[in-house]
Amino acid sequence: MRRVGAHKVITPAATLSQAVVEISDGRVVNYYEFRDELPMTEWLGGTIVVERDDDGILRAYRDGTIISDNE
Repeated sequence: MRRVGAHKVITPAATLSQAVVEISDGRVVNYYEFRDELPMTEWLGGTIVVERDDDGILRAYRDGTIISDNE
């Protein structure tokens, strides 16, 4: 699993500030605002957009590029 953080995370339901997105097997499995630094979290900054792809799977995008869990 890859955990990435950003200043803003835009999801289908809401826009979160100072938030984390958890990605496993290329899919978004969780996202949430955070209060304290979390171990093993990669800070990407900027904005992450979480949206469903053509198959209905939640994916995370930064600058129009999908964020994978194997980078």
